[in-house]
Amino acid sequence: MANKNTVVWCAYKRRSCDTSSLTCADCPRKKKDTRPSRSKRGYDSYWYKVRQEVLQRSGIPREQWPLYDVDHNPPYNKDIEPDHRKYTLIPMLKADHSHKTATEDVRRDEKGKFIKKK
Repeated sequence: MANKNTVVWCAYKRRSCDTSSLTCADCPRKKKDTRPSRSKRGYDSYWYKVRQEVLQRSGIPREQWPLYDVDHNPPYNKDIEPDHRKYTLIPMLKADHSHKTATEDVRRDEKGKFIKKK
């Protein structure tokens, strides 16, 4: 049986490295998410019921739900309006939602809350 290749491309250093870890020994480790828990940010069991209703109403088959996120418009802020139903909720594929969040809603404080745009 042939030996498997143990050298892979490191996305951080842009060079080959050992496969024993996701990053090389020289690479910095990923920062731990220091934001409050999902429920403390307003994404509790109530949110999951609302999310389910949005996906059902949109006609998305249940087996495809893990592929989707539900986007709040304007961005969700529990301190301003905690009720998810008062936002415009749009189902989006996870990649599209991540791209939108990174380009439009990118400014957050150290607690993960959105910083007002100037």
